[in-house]
Parts: sequence; structure tokens; C-alpha cells
Amino acid sequence: MTDPSSFGTALWTLLIVAALVVALGLAAVSDMAMRRREDRAARNAPAAGPGSRPSSPAARNAPAAGPGSRPSSPAARTPRTGAAAGGDPARDAAERR
Repeated sequence: MTDPSSFGTALWTLLIVAALVVALGLAAVSDMAMRRREDRAARNAPAAGPGSRPSSPAARNAPAAGPGSRPSSPAARTPRTGAAAGGDPARDAAERR
């Protein structure tokens, strides 16, 4: 015969595992929705070109980049040339000569 306390433990374990699965599933769906909202906002935002200015005074006075916005790796800070920069490697080699 099955011990009643082991049956209760199995039910609690099943409940906890199901709660974790539901929580992680909701987190994944929420993250996808947030990314979709950000992508839609970026797509609908006006392009920030060299001569464009932010529309609000608060945005104009805000710093362009906060602390920690620079890449920490020196290799990431170096300018890229050729295929890594999306250019034509043959043309870039000709320009360096």
C-alpha cells in the first residue's frame, strides 16, 4: 500500500514544478511582447540623422550616452574596416595604399 505522506509529497512536488513552468512561460511571453513593442517603437520613431534634434527640451538637455555605454573591450572600441564594417575589402585595401 502507498504511504499517504509520500503521495502528498508527490502532489506538492508536482504543484511546485507546474508553478515554475507557468512562471517561466509567462516570463518568456512577456519578454517577447516587450521586444515587439520596442521594435515597433524603433520602427515608428523618426530617424536621428546628423542634423536632427530631439523634440522635447528635456531630451535635448539629456546626455547622449550614460556611464557604461562604451564597450569595455579595447577590441570593441577599435574602428572596423573591410567586411567587418560592412564595406568592400578590396576597396578598403586600395584606399589604404
